[in-house]
Amino acid sequence: MDSRIDTSGYDRVIALDTQMIFEARPLAQLDWSAISAGPILLVVLPQVGAEVDARKRDGRLGQRARDLNRLLDPSIESGGATRLVEQPVQIDIAYVAAARVDWDHLEDLERDNGDDRIVAQAMHALVDDPARVELMSFDSRPRAAARRHGMKAIKPDESWLLDPESSPTDRRVAELEQRVRLLQASEPQLRVAMRMLNEPPLVRFCVPPLPAETVDPVTRMILAKNPREPTGGFMVHGLHTNSHYDEEYDEYAAALSAIDVPNIHLGVARQFSQYGFEITVENIGVLTAEHVTVELRSGNAVLHDMPYVVDVFGPPPPSTERDLFANIPHLSRQLGRTDRTSFGIEESEDGDVQVEYRCQDFRHGRVQTLTAVIEPVESTGEVAHIEVRVTAGNMRGDVVERLIVPVIAQERPLGELIDLDNLQFREAPPIRELLLPLLQDEYDRDEIGRFRNDGTRRE
Repeated sequence: MDSRIDTSGYDRVIALDTQMIFEARPLAQLDWSAISAGPILLVVLPQVGAEVDARKRDGRLGQRARDLNRLLDPSIESGGATRLVEQPVQIDIAYVAAARVDWDHLEDLERDNGDDRIVAQAMHALVDDPARVELMSFDSRPRAAARRHGMKAIKPDESWLLDPESSPTDRRVAELEQRVRLLQASEPQLRVAMRMLNEPPLVRFCVPPLPAETVDPVTRMILAKNPREPTGGFMVHGLHTNSHYDEEYDEYAAALSAIDVPNIHLGVARQFSQYGFEITVENIGVLTAEHVTVELRSGNAVLHDMPYVVDVFGPPPPSTERDLFANIPHLSRQLGRTDRTSFGIEESEDGDVQVEYRCQDFRHGRVQTLTAVIEPVESTGEVAHIEVRVTAGNMRGDVVERLIVPVIAQERPLGELIDLDNLQFREAPPIRELLLPLLQDEYDRDEIGRFRNDGTRRE
């Protein structure tokens, strides 16, 4: 036996969907006279009650859920309606159960859909005349479903909706944005970008070695271009005379035959397989960045702080004159020492860092462009990776930028790249535009790295 609520004393009987509880203004504050001049019974169905209960601990909706439950408590206790508003229109509210729904006869409604359950329960509401029940919702889907089944459906005026309210996520975002603004006022902001100076893909050159029978002829050719010089004559024992010249020349000739010429293909391939890239660091904040460090890493390629030279045709021969300044630091290194506001190369304590720049004071509004070189090697494969990480002593965290560049391996005959008869290059290496200005500058020239064909660095 069910206890059905008497609706004869009401002009309209309106079933509320859950949105009316959470998204509309408080029920007692709505202009019900806009839809009826006589008494209205508001019905809260079991599906709505369940959805409201599920939000009792919600940070944004919990208070509204608890308010509705308190409002419905007398109706639940008495089984009847509770007065909500007296004037200008009498509004009562009641918790109304629903008879069992035969879902087999409601094929267009989904049993597990909340909106469809509200529509089905409204059709089976335990009131004296379920045909009088109307559905009120801002959403079109439940209203359309109600009308398909012969039920009236009402869309309230948009003015009944609450003003937009920040969700917990929105409030958290606002808090974080405020923290960011505070940090921006208390620490510097740095931005970093990278770009290759050559159009990708990068080419890793593979050059076949000289035939064994040509090593001696090529060696003799190089020695003929750099013959042994006489050491006799005036000032043979002078202060500027290199008394070890003959020994050094013998070592030079032996190394040409044993090291430089047999590995000339490796040196040529390496000279052609280096490419420049730029790192742009910018202080976009209002504070000076102190003790800035720019670290360059690559997990599969070799990075250099500047272009290098491979002595493809062997190192310069020894001189008959003694170099009195051999053990004195180069003047360029003295003159090239950076001030507090400039970036300089430093030796990193981190073994993974291949190139490191430092600057003590990087002031706001400054932009610094740093040029480095990447050398793809056999283990690089088809893509080269570069990572730049920028930190500052007065900045929390770091700024990281990564660059991924395609690489291809290309086989080239040695004779296409160099002219052995004249001991010169036939083609310009990709790094030429970066290398030439350094070679022409007497200060930078002393700082350029120089390598022999076997990969050893020449001091």
